[in-house]
Amino acid sequence: MTIIPLLLISGPVGVGKTTIGSEISASLSRSKVAHTFLDMDALAETYPRPPDDRFASRLALLNLRDVWTNCSAAGSRNLIVARVIETQHELEEIRRRIPNSRSTICQLRASDETLIERVRTRELGSGRNWHEARAVELSRSLQRSAPADFLVDTEGRSPLDIADEVVARINWVTES
Repeated sequence: MTIIPLLLISGPVGVGKTTIGSEISASLSRSKVAHTFLDMDALAETYPRPPDDRFASRLALLNLRDVWTNCSAAGSRNLIVARVIETQHELEEIRRRIPNSRSTICQLRASDETLIERVRTRELGSGRNWHEARAVELSRSLQRSAPADFLVDTEGRSPLDIADEVVARINWVTES
């Protein structure tokens, strides 16, 4: 049975999960490490959403399983997932969809001021106020009780610098 290395990039809205995941993917590609990067938000982007699944989490988890099945069949051996992971239950739901995985959670952090600034740069439409409030709410929640194997401060750092730190910590370049 092959163990699947699974890197989960968590953190509040605006911390840079997708940006850092993309930089990690680029770094691993340069090192010829077979991998897939998935943003769970993209796997849930649908309308309408079921009334009892506000963030389309069930749909995202089904898509995660299916996309990973296809990517691993095509030769991918490592999986990077960007997703807010607030609870142990959410972590277990992801692990259930990726059997035989060995997960590592990297939680990205930034100050409330930085999160709000990033959200304001990114969210120009009607959801901006919601995203600003959610960023601060998640930041506090994740610091209190979210599962994490290691923390990475994103404050004042380039995405490339952050990705290099994460790649060094997960050690996939030498494992693959």
